[in-house]
Amino acid sequence: MKFGITKRALTIFGASMAAISLLSLSACNGDKGGSATKAGATPYEIASDLPEGSKDAKVVLVEYASVMCPHCSDFQKDIVPQIMENYVKTGKVRYVFREFPTQPVELATAGHLIARCVSKDKREAVIAALMSNQKDIFVQAQAGAGVKSLMTVAASAGMSEGDFEKCLNDKEKLKTLEEITQYGSEHDKITGTPTVLINGATYTPPEGKGYEYAEIAKALDAAIAKAK
Repeated sequence: MKFGITKRALTIFGASMAAISLLSLSACNGDKGGSATKAGATPYEIASDLPEGSKDAKVVLVEYASVMCPHCSDFQKDIVPQIMENYVKTGKVRYVFREFPTQPVELATAGHLIARCVSKDKREAVIAALMSNQKDIFVQAQAGAGVKSLMTVAASAGMSEGDFEKCLNDKEKLKTLEEITQYGSEHDKITGTPTVLINGATYTPPEGKGYEYAEIAKALDAAIAKAK
């Protein structure tokens, strides 16, 4: 599906970016959270989470990430597929991708909005597309054409221009992202992305190492054994 960049789309995009900026400031200023951060399906989830995997899994891995974070892109490409294959699909672990927009916040938040507007079966593909096209999105945004890259991702998920406009102007979803960001900062003490929590505890890679699947697998195995 393809659609052109109309003046209306650009106007909606600009208004949406202004709304996102205001909500980001609101989160930084400590506005109280709401329904998005109430208790979720398991003790380690919140109501706004869109988890993958069985509710009966004894271990929940939460990844705080931003679609505009290069390290998150590497994590999503190199590590998440192995976690999904070896732990989530086997029912051992429940996985949550929890949004934590990073600079440029407006673009990251717009991307997260698109991922929340598509059907659940397309969300993972949208996140992957946004992350793999980070550089292009950023470069085009610098040239004043960020809407073009975001529209391309939206179209790949089957969104019409009308759907795209409606999504970026969805105040309820914007509020949800604000509350998630605030919850991450205040409750889980998130200061950067990606950050991984395993059953509520922050996972720290071994000294001198970054995130590696083998090390995370050891931590998951230990958490599974402990939970039995």
